[in-house]
Amino acid sequence: MDQRSRPRHPVRIAVAAAIGLLLLIAIGLVVETALGPKQKPDLSPPTPIPLPGGSSVPPSPVPTPRPALAGPLQVIQGRQLVNGVYLGYPHSMQGAVSAAVEFMTQIGSSLDPDRAAAVLRLTADPSYASGPQDFANGAVSERRDLSLPASGEVPAGASVVLEPAEYQAWAVNTGQVTVLLLADDVITLPDLSTQTRVGVYPLRMHWAQGDWKILRPDPAAAYSFLSAAPGSPQAAADGWKELTP
Repeated sequence: MDQRSRPRHPVRIAVAAAIGLLLLIAIGLVVETALGPKQKPDLSPPTPIPLPGGSSVPPSPVPTPRPALAGPLQVIQGRQLVNGVYLGYPHSMQGAVSAAVEFMTQIGSSLDPDRAAAVLRLTADPSYASGPQDFANGAVSERRDLSLPASGEVPAGASVVLEPAEYQAWAVNTGQVTVLLLADDVITLPDLSTQTRVGVYPLRMHWAQGDWKILRPDPAAAYSFLSAAPGSPQAAADGWKELTP
């Protein structure tokens, strides 16, 4: 019988198929190694900033265009310490940004609704009468988001610390500016490891009564698309400028 017409042995066919499959797997591993390990993205949002009505996610992604900024800004301290909050900043861009850093750090580093209300009673613009209650509601919402009791003492071992690192200035007008802060939000919860998240925190600042004050947040502005690791090339490309002590 002509050998060319002999049927192939089924065992040899199976061996050849297995070898081919192993080669495909090996090639896949080489490609995956070259592209780097796959990582599951962290989709958890940053700790919310309190907005009127307890909302922490503004609806519109289109903010007001911002002007170009010269570079890093040195944060200065207010002239007067009242109830743990520094007040009394100069009527300048440095004063507005420094006030925003102080106020947002105070608000974002507490889970106590009464403390949030107290800070706003000192820092809210006269036109923003609901500020203390709005930010107190925001603290309550944040506690719920972290699965903490909405009222009463903060449980032992639970804390939040906001650490602004970079800034941008938007919608600059006479006596008014929206200060964006790029900050690390360090969250510690009982029996859980500490987490650090990055967030963009806006404050609309207005010069009133001889100092910078907080205006009602603009519900039509959103800035989360500017979130980036502080100090990274992406942050620089997005226009973030360093805050220096």
